[in-house]
Amino acid sequence: MKSKFKLPAVCMLILIIFFACNNAKDNEQKFELHGTLEGITDGKIFLVNSDEGKKDSALIKNGKFVFKGDYPAPTELHLRLSRSGIHSIFVENAKMNLTGLVRKKKNNRRNYPGAPEYYLVLEDIKITGGKTQEDFVRYIKQKNLSFKIQDDLRKELRLSTITRERKAELVKELEKQREEGYALTGKFIKEHPTISLSAKMLAQRLSDKSAVEIEKTIKSLDPALQKNPIIIKVLEEALKLKDIEVGIDQMMANVSNVSYKVDEKFNGRELKDIIYLGVFSNNNICALKKDGTVQILDAYGKQINSFKTELNGAASCLAVGSDNKIYLLCGIQEERIQKFRGKEHKFMAPTAVECKVYDEKGASKSQFRLEGIVIATGARVVDNNLIVADWLGKKLAMFDKTTGKVGPVIENMRTCCYILDFNVNKKKEILVANLGAFRIQGYDLSGKQLFAFGQKGRTLNDFHGCCNPVSVTSLSSGAIVTVEKDPTRIKIYSKEGAKQIAGIEELVEGCKHIPMIVDSKDNLYLASKEKGIVKCVSVN
Repeated sequence: MKSKFKLPAVCMLILIIFFACNNAKDNEQKFELHGTLEGITDGKIFLVNSDEGKKDSALIKNGKFVFKGDYPAPTELHLRLSRSGIHSIFVENAKMNLTGLVRKKKNNRRNYPGAPEYYLVLEDIKITGGKTQEDFVRYIKQKNLSFKIQDDLRKELRLSTITRERKAELVKELEKQREEGYALTGKFIKEHPTISLSAKMLAQRLSDKSAVEIEKTIKSLDPALQKNPIIIKVLEEALKLKDIEVGIDQMMANVSNVSYKVDEKFNGRELKDIIYLGVFSNNNICALKKDGTVQILDAYGKQINSFKTELNGAASCLAVGSDNKIYLLCGIQEERIQKFRGKEHKFMAPTAVECKVYDEKGASKSQFRLEGIVIATGARVVDNNLIVADWLGKKLAMFDKTTGKVGPVIENMRTCCYILDFNVNKKKEILVANLGAFRIQGYDLSGKQLFAFGQKGRTLNDFHGCCNPVSVTSLSSGAIVTVEKDPTRIKIYSKEGAKQIAGIEELVEGCKHIPMIVDSKDNLYLASKEKGIVKCVSVN
């Protein structure tokens, strides 16, 4: 008889446990976001998952709204109003509260297609609840403070009255602040290895490191980060680069040491508004002004000739061929019309680059358009090739210097700050200042990559700032010269490593290009719109 009641008793116990577990699960805290916004009574607000292309919406009633969901892992979403007013937020299974203000902001830049009359801007957003969100807010506050201190230091560095002693102090303090900001990001990544933002932050940090350093860092990561698709892609790209990456010590092993100084006798301070440089076979300098004027200067800075070019657009850069012809590039803009919300919007857009060829006296010889180039930022002539850097296309392209027919293309440059420049050494290797990657990359004239070196770092051998170097060239000995901005550093790489040229003041403010050219006697020339042309000579 007893055995008849055992099975029902066991079933009852299982049911009790099942319902108890489900009730416990139902009682677990899910995601809730309760929002209160001033400045808006009714409307719609969205939570957008950009990574997955999904969005949730909630109605705003009397300035209040509620989002609910299930987010077992912290997830970065973007809170936004109907078409604008975006704010980043980390959601997770927790009760969260948001307060803020919605303000109408007049759009003063309506010269592009689709521009609305005003924006709805989210301001004074405060979010409580959710550990990841609170950690992120704390991180952003600390980073913003660090950025402000760095900006203040840079402003003082640009003062014309600054002494060398004070400049050295400021550079040291700026590097300290950068290190502290770098450490803040590292701490956040370590504490939040499962969120996509950490993977994005880490990918950004690794993008300016050597392939060996990238591989080493990824192997030491939390397993959750190692499996992230973003990090997997970074590792794949690093392994491709590893085969051609060389250390500067290896690359410069047989290159004699050399020292340079500023040539105080060169009259270059009055040569303002120079945006690009070239050099003739007799070592005269060809300087391009912002307004399209070409100046020809001797080795002392004396003007030999000057002529105003007739261009169909804005002058951008030039190159001088072995025949001393000047290949001047200008950007062509065209008016575009686009309809949006029943209205027509007119705007000017860069569409093409034209090359006009002149002789030394300013006589026009020929002209042609460069297929596939939109914003030209650098140019050189080698043999029958006109090589052009395209900032917008993130590439270098080679053209027949006579016909303009396109040849090999070198792609996937990491452009930044409207800068992309390069040079060609005596071996006819193209040296690219790939500033967004903090590297010098070498290619042959077929576009095959030969080598790469450099990374972001604190030593003199490394490249500093937000993106560097901005210019590169090579001396007859094989030594490599690089230019960095913010602050300005001109460095020569030889077998003893990098050596900085002393006595060069801050040439530009912020992230701006510093063009450089070298003549056959290894004299270096650097251009600055505000400070003129600086000449550096060897002291060996």
